[in-house]
Amino acid sequence: MPDRYFDITDEAPNGGRYIGSVHTAGPWNPQLAHGGPPSALLVRAAERLAAHEAGRRDLIALRYAGEFVGPVPVGEVEVAARVVRIARSAVLVNATLSGSGRVCLDARIWLVRDADTGSIGHPPRPIPAPSDALPGLGLSFPYGDSIDWRAEQGSLVAPGPAVFWARPTLSLTEDEPTTGLARVCLIGDSASGISAELGWEEWTFLNIDLDVHLARPVEGDWLRLDAATQLGAHGSAMTRSTIADTAGVVGCTAQTLVLTPRSVG
Repeated sequence: MPDRYFDITDEAPNGGRYIGSVHTAGPWNPQLAHGGPPSALLVRAAERLAAHEAGRRDLIALRYAGEFVGPVPVGEVEVAARVVRIARSAVLVNATLSGSGRVCLDARIWLVRDADTGSIGHPPRPIPAPSDALPGLGLSFPYGDSIDWRAEQGSLVAPGPAVFWARPTLSLTEDEPTTGLARVCLIGDSASGISAELGWEEWTFLNIDLDVHLARPVEGDWLRLDAATQLGAHGSAMTRSTIADTAGVVGCTAQTLVLTPRSVG
């Protein structure tokens, strides 16, 4: 079994081809990827291209806006990235992920230059790391099993808001650390699952997007998701989560969900 989400087939500064491992598979279908790993892969692509095109190493990826325009397959995918804007203080990259000849995920990633604003910054309130005694996810599937989960409040199999700590046990690609925004995307796409308001056997509630905002770089290995889902009366819903690390709150996520009874094809 590979100890990573993706193997690199070939790669250039503006993208490449990758093989998604079994660990990318989500809870709905073993042939379809969870949204977290492919979103993280696009952040990685944006970071690589921005550093190459801007010729600098002081850029921090802080904003991700991804649209799932089709299901992402488990297996071979292709990533293409292009720079939309290079300025002195920020770089905007558009990145797409394709599988079986069609675009599955389209994202825009902002990277901001690192600067010292400590004198005016709001110091976060530290949060203790999770205890080993906390329960895990409560449901087994390949992507879920690749994360070390600690349930502070709620459960994946019980409806309602939830607070989970999460720490990936695998790297995104081989021999390479996963950076902050990529890790938030990898974990943050699970917010709609841990805070589900509907039964998994009766409904599907797939998210069609993932938005992430970070106020600062992520610190440490653990991420904390404080998530809640709001059901709508017209076949849709929204999930919001506050993201923190052990240093305190670091950002937020939002997802739009499509609600479908399982009895409906």
